[in-house]
Amino acid sequence: MANERIGDIIERLSLALARLTLLPSGEDGVIEALARLLGASEVGDPRTALAEATGLTRALLTSGARRVSGDIMMDWVLDRILLSDNPFARLAAQGKSDTALESAMRRDLEAMRVISLLDESTVGRLVAECAEARRSDPAVKFATAAWSGSSGPASVKDRRENQVRYDENCWSYGEFELRDSYAADAALEGMYRRFLENDAWGGLVNDLWSFHSTYGSGRFLRYRNFCLDRAGGLSPMPDLRPGDFVQLSEAEYRTLLNNAIAFLRDESAKPMLLYGGAGMGKTTLMLELTDELPQLHLVYVPPTARGADLLKIFGTLRAQPLKFMTLFDDLDTSVLSGVIEPMLPLNVLVAACAPVPVLESLFEVAVELPRMQLGDFARAVSKLLESEQVAMSPEEVRSACMDYRSDTGAEFSVASAVRVKELLMS
Repeated sequence: MANERIGDIIERLSLALARLTLLPSGEDGVIEALARLLGASEVGDPRTALAEATGLTRALLTSGARRVSGDIMMDWVLDRILLSDNPFARLAAQGKSDTALESAMRRDLEAMRVISLLDESTVGRLVAECAEARRSDPAVKFATAAWSGSSGPASVKDRRENQVRYDENCWSYGEFELRDSYAADAALEGMYRRFLENDAWGGLVNDLWSFHSTYGSGRFLRYRNFCLDRAGGLSPMPDLRPGDFVQLSEAEYRTLLNNAIAFLRDESAKPMLLYGGAGMGKTTLMLELTDELPQLHLVYVPPTARGADLLKIFGTLRAQPLKFMTLFDDLDTSVLSGVIEPMLPLNVLVAACAPVPVLESLFEVAVELPRMQLGDFARAVSKLLESEQVAMSPEEVRSACMDYRSDTGAEFSVASAVRVKELLMS
């Protein structure tokens, strides 16, 4: 854009904005700030143009777009194309296509290519050169000065000193790099490179469809684990398991793992239940499945969930090409009352934790975590100590376990084993 007339730049960018159909502008204000900047430049209002240029930079910096390309405008454009929740992406995630949507997306991609080429030096020109365009003809200024008794028009030097300038110098920040971690990074990196290395973006519409049909759309590209929130929606889930997982119930875990693997292989989708007393590590054991199987995305469902929310969430998950495990923690049976396996989405594996066996007609795989005896409890403490690289003799561990039971009266459980480990390490 360096040698292009400022009027042509305004016209081309304005036309690109007007052509956008499917890709949402979002709530970050980038599109609106750019449109206002172009409007101020077109009417020759340099001070407003300067304010809007600064606002555009602010909007780009705070938009939440992933830092990947080395340029904040390109970052924003790639974010809108690849990570936004738009009609084309949602339909592709379901493996469906629509000729009208494909045509509209192709046009959007071509428009976004134009916008992506806007750099900070061109923004500076939109401010500075619109100020030049606003000035009147020098002869008019001389005539005005003669009638008013003033000294005439300012010199070139004076005009330059008074010129409104935009000098942010913060759009470019480095080279291409994935600076954080997204769930679909293996595929996202390839898509980033396709757009950065290709000038004809309209021709990438089929690549974009294939990407969404395999890896999903919107937030599912960024996050792997979710929880059902109080509003009945899906929120990214923080890590619910502090520290490293230590396998204490190997046979029970293997049964659940084999069932989850069969689900991932499309061999079966048998709902599974893990039951046992409080503090036995049921939730931790279930969560380990999704850590060991990266292809298995997690939706954590708290005990406060409602049946109506569940049906909505099942519909959301059904519309993605990914595999999910919905984990009902401390299951309230009323939430799944009346649900049978044929009603469940084919890409959802229902799992639950409960103190006792429940809904036997639904949970074809039911595994019990039996109460620990002294020997099992001591072995659990020893494994926890080993995970911390602490060596103690079996006699020391067993004695500590007996003392803990005698002092507290607590049942032997995973939670109690963690407490004994902490006491031995203190």
